[in-house]
Amino acid sequence: MIDRSTEAPPLKELLSELAAGADRYYLKSSSIVETLHYRGRTFYSKFRRIDSSPNATLLSQHLNKEITLALPLLQGGKGDKLIIEYLGEEPERFLQTLIRLFAHLGLQKFRVFQGKYKDRRIVILPLPEQELDELHELGSRLSDMLETRLSKSWRILPDRRLPEDYNIYTLPYGYIN
Repeated sequence: MIDRSTEAPPLKELLSELAAGADRYYLKSSSIVETLHYRGRTFYSKFRRIDSSPNATLLSQHLNKEITLALPLLQGGKGDKLIIEYLGEEPERFLQTLIRLFAHLGLQKFRVFQGKYKDRRIVILPLPEQELDELHELGSRLSDMLETRLSKSWRILPDRRLPEDYNIYTLPYGYIN
């Protein structure tokens, strides 16, 4: 959420908010832990699914970069947020373009985080709970609009071309705004 008049809550508190509704989390491994064939494609995952809620100790370990945690975007084919992960080399240009696009579309509530690497950005756009197809359609429209101004260097989740357990996002490591 962009509100420059107040100080942001501590990152651990923000991560706790993100993890609050999760009934499972994913723990990254150093090797492939699962191979899945889905709609004619083969997926390889380094994330192991853990069927319990993440706790404060896990969040602290993630922030200290001892482990890497990811959270699910979907539960029962529905989700309440859209994730835009920027993977390029111009994060400030990307964010300025995205902020103008969101203002044009009337989307005011979103948070921008830093990923594991200094140029990686994770934008979390909270939405009312929707079906996967509706979330994917909105993500595709946003991506198309961004692509008119920037070269494609982001991904938007959830994606209906991925299995539900692959529509996950890695928790951020820093808060931008």
